Amino acid sequence: MVDATKNGNGDRKRLRIGVVAPLTGRPADLGIEMAQAVQLAVEDTNGVADDILFEAIRRDDKGDEAEGAKVASSLIADERVLGIVGHYNSNVTLAVAQRYCDASLALISPIVSNPTLTDSVWDNVFRFTNRDDVTASAISDHLAAEMRKRRAVVVRTNTVYGHSMTDEFVHAYRRRGGTVVQDIAVEEGTTEFGGLVGSFPKNIDLVFYGGTFEGAALLKAMRAAKLRHLLATGDGCWDGWNFLEPAGDAAEQDEGVLVLSACPEIGVVQGSRDFAQRYADRFGPLRNYAVNCYDATAQLIEAIRLAQRGNRLSREGVISALRQSQYRGIAYPDVVKWDARQDNGAAMTALHVVEKGRFKQIRMIARASETSAL
Repeated sequence: MVDATKNGNGDRKRLRIGVVAPLTGRPADLGIEMAQAVQLAVEDTNGVADDILFEAIRRDDKGDEAEGAKVASSLIADERVLGIVGHYNSNVTLAVAQRYCDASLALISPIVSNPTLTDSVWDNVFRFTNRDDVTASAISDHLAAEMRKRRAVVVRTNTVYGHSMTDEFVHAYRRRGGTVVQDIAVEEGTTEFGGLVGSFPKNIDLVFYGGTFEGAALLKAMRAAKLRHLLATGDGCWDGWNFLEPAGDAAEQDEGVLVLSACPEIGVVQGSRDFAQRYADRFGPLRNYAVNCYDATAQLIEAIRLAQRGNRLSREGVISALRQSQYRGIAYPDVVKWDARQDNGAAMTALHVVEKGRFKQIRMIARASETSAL
């Protein structure tokens, strides 16, 4: 059990939430946005709660599995840490989940979409975002059934996320009658795609990209080679810093792009626009999944408070309370409830094009309709 610690805030218990993401290196912008959203959720709670003072403990895993293991061990050793929001990357999260499970420490993932995360035996793990198999089903159905695009070249990065997203797309696309003409893996960090796009067959309807940082370079190479085809992507490209800005005008040329995200655009869900403004006033404009990170933290905090009210303020008690918790936030229209795998039943897929330099949502698909097509 966790004891009260007297401090300058009277008799409020001082409890900690770990937030782990890459805070340095190439993905730092994404990780920092995640940590900032967690901080806002903690501050909002501390402003109204009079019994617990929460503290967000930031740790930098550098997007690296070994570094993630070190960070996880340090947080596990801190008895005041009652839950973790993180990690950002699929590979790191999958590598450390067992450590948190062994320590009975709740792990709520606002962003990681790899199905393995909740298909495994880790009963402490909760996924706030959507799954790759579900989002892949949504975008493949739209491409094959709505847009009548039946022949695709697939490009994937040789990463855990790249393979997961692309494998799920290929399976779903084929189930809907689509044909994958070519499936190409590239190394993370590739910047030159001229030769690759020159090898694409001519009789295709689209290019699907499963990855993150390389999407903009691939798109620009396609347009430079006069390839007019649609570029469809997973949510790794729903990213202002690393896709939208470097892609520039190429994202709106010819057939443009179709980018999926695992939450709707700002303004769809009540409260999301106000949050985005508060975030922007302090940190700058939202560019990624800050709403998911805020809500995941708020739900974890509510579970901690629920455990306290039930006189079970322990790591095990928090997991039990989180499993029972229901939360209406700003990321999704419906109340968050966990299914049997501890996936978020309210999670959904949104599809976006780019207009006037911004992502524009064109479709929103509820998770119930997505899973029925699996």
